[in-house]
Amino acid sequence: MKLSSLLSDGIVLQREKRCPVWGSSCSGPVSVRVFSGETVLAEAVQAEQADGTFEIQLPLLPPGGPYEIEISDRRETRIIRDVLVGDVFLLAGQSNMELPVRRTLDETEAYCRTIHEPGIRQFEVPKEHDFKGPVPDIFAGSWKKAVQEELYDFSALGLFFALLWKAEKKVPVGLLQTACGGIQIEALIPEDRLIQEVRRLREEAEKRGESKERNGVLTGSHYDKFYCEDLIRLDKDDTYIRKTLAEEEKKNSAFYEWLDRTDEGIRDLWKDRESLFAPGEKAQYLEVPGRWEDLPGKTFLQTLRGSVWVLKRFELPDECVGKEAKLYLGTVVDADETYINGIPVGKTEYRYPPRRYPVPPGVLKKTNTLVVRVKALQRPGGFVEEMPYFLQCGEIRIPLGGKAEFKTGTDLYPGGRKAFPEIEEPGNTFFHYRPCGVYNKMIYPLRRMKLSGILFYQGESNTLFYREYADLLRLMIASLRETFGDPSMKTAVVMLPFFGEEDDERGSGNWDRLREAQRKAGDMENCVLIDLLDLGQRYELHPQNKREAAERVFSGFLSGDQLLTPTS
Repeated sequence: MKLSSLLSDGIVLQREKRCPVWGSSCSGPVSVRVFSGETVLAEAVQAEQADGTFEIQLPLLPPGGPYEIEISDRRETRIIRDVLVGDVFLLAGQSNMELPVRRTLDETEAYCRTIHEPGIRQFEVPKEHDFKGPVPDIFAGSWKKAVQEELYDFSALGLFFALLWKAEKKVPVGLLQTACGGIQIEALIPEDRLIQEVRRLREEAEKRGESKERNGVLTGSHYDKFYCEDLIRLDKDDTYIRKTLAEEEKKNSAFYEWLDRTDEGIRDLWKDRESLFAPGEKAQYLEVPGRWEDLPGKTFLQTLRGSVWVLKRFELPDECVGKEAKLYLGTVVDADETYINGIPVGKTEYRYPPRRYPVPPGVLKKTNTLVVRVKALQRPGGFVEEMPYFLQCGEIRIPLGGKAEFKTGTDLYPGGRKAFPEIEEPGNTFFHYRPCGVYNKMIYPLRRMKLSGILFYQGESNTLFYREYADLLRLMIASLRETFGDPSMKTAVVMLPFFGEEDDERGSGNWDRLREAQRKAGDMENCVLIDLLDLGQRYELHPQNKREAAERVFSGFLSGDQLLTPTS
């Protein structure tokens, strides 16, 4: 007998709806019994199916639990334990919905230490894609409880919403976590529906005279990538995907090996120094935090691509010497390798995660040296403002902002010319961003689960394509409702918060336009818009205040107002 991983210990079933159990068996018929303690609440039998599959509807079960579900064929019996009945929500979107609790602890750490809610469970769908078509079922993943050992990997917005919902409704809450960082909305739409829609959009662009030929492919408006169907067809070729990923891995490995080999700071062990400059050498200083693109006047740091080493000396009181601590290093653009007294304490390979590095016992001295190797490869580097920069040792907090030494380790373009003509710069094809793949592998296999509603938070990756977003958002909502068999399912659309960064064409202007597109799509039945504009930060793509965001989503679900918090 083969069962979906959704049908595993700890599952939460939707109340007031008949929920199925399903699977395959080559030894039917299949029988199901539901237990509450020793009491049998329900029994059902399904005769053997020609293809070996079965799907049996459970009766309506009272909210609460725990229940046990026993599934048997002629050869074996499977028991699903600790089953609860309550309200189940689909979490969909990209990184701000996915953002785990552990990445919000600057604001929520004390609160999270108080959470113990075994009646709140999350099933995180493995982050996989499939471009050949919808995948029938899911056989990986498990249900986790909102208890101290497990809650820090929950979606932060999902968990804080569930806490409010459970307190209000007095029922267990299940979260199906499908959000996946970086995806565009097209990844969540079925192929046939998406192709039909982009053809319509292309025809409208042609009528407006906006279409043109590019590389032999008809495109429309500025929406080049998805106006052609070639990309969808191309991604069905597994050989192409494997070859692309292998070539990129080889290219990227060669680049980073070259970067390390040519970095003066690695060669001369700057991590072990008390100063980056030799006696008599003129030192250079910068302020932490600060983005180098914002430095006054003209400085090479505004355009440098490569590695820059930053050194900060700091003193500690005697009671901190040798003790464990935590380093709060804000966030760093793009990547960092961080050392205290020559000991590596952490590294992060991309720009968005907050740097919160544990410092083990024995590292800290009376006088200490913090050294950060900053890799600024895609944009000007720096230490993001509005973030914390300090060392926490027990109750003692040592500020680490202010004046710091800096020195270039590697310059990829000395004098404006490429320093490594034989080496290609790093690049990645993120296939899970692309059309339909996430829907096929992460959404469609969940279709038998009964839901109370959908929480959707996405749009950051579509700000270049804001003109078509309202149409695609309506299509996605309609498609998800159709997939789960509920054409009027309550859906909360979380609108993008403020974000003022202007680099990589993702500036505040396009975010404003994307928010307007979200507003246009919010006229759908049972769709509530959640305005977070005032909760954003200029340089923070992932605001940590997910608890307040969840309060607004919760209020929106209860009130049913089309726009919960009007923009001021």
